[in-house]
Amino acid sequence: MKLKYYVIAALFAPSLGSAQTCVENQPASQTDGQFIDRQDGTILDIHTNLLWAKCSLGETYDTESNLCSGFPTNYISFQDALAAAADTTLTTIGSQNSFRLPNIKELGSIVDYRCTQPAINLSYFPTTINAPYWTNTPDNNGINTNHDGLIIDFTEAQEVTTNSSGMTLIRLVKELNE
Repeated sequence: MKLKYYVIAALFAPSLGSAQTCVENQPASQTDGQFIDRQDGTILDIHTNLLWAKCSLGETYDTESNLCSGFPTNYISFQDALAAAADTTLTTIGSQNSFRLPNIKELGSIVDYRCTQPAINLSYFPTTINAPYWTNTPDNNGINTNHDGLIIDFTEAQEVTTNSSGMTLIRLVKELNE
């Protein structure tokens, strides 16, 4: 039985550990200073006034190191993702509560289209893996036949999953009301 888990872990390893590739001479997806690391497990996007979880859901934020550790939770279905986002024990980060699943436009606002594997600014979201992330936007047009909700796959910044990792993850967000 242990061998089975080692084989599964070995299959995931290449998709989780590949080096990010960025094309620096392309137009920036975000401006310098757009993100602010609040050193409390959250990242503020000053253009959208959205407060993002630094860690993927399931990872643990360490206040001393300002880093995420552990492994993100895989949410197989849209319904599982919606249920997790409704669970207040999962949607509180530090002293901040009321985090939720982002809609497709919100999640798209943190994609760094200059980069792949993953397509995100790793300075602010350092443990993002090459995997699709759920949104709260229903997939009414059947874009992803295996999903009822829209996703963004951070492997290549696509709304269609390549899902080489076999996982579908969550990054929480909330409006900043300060």
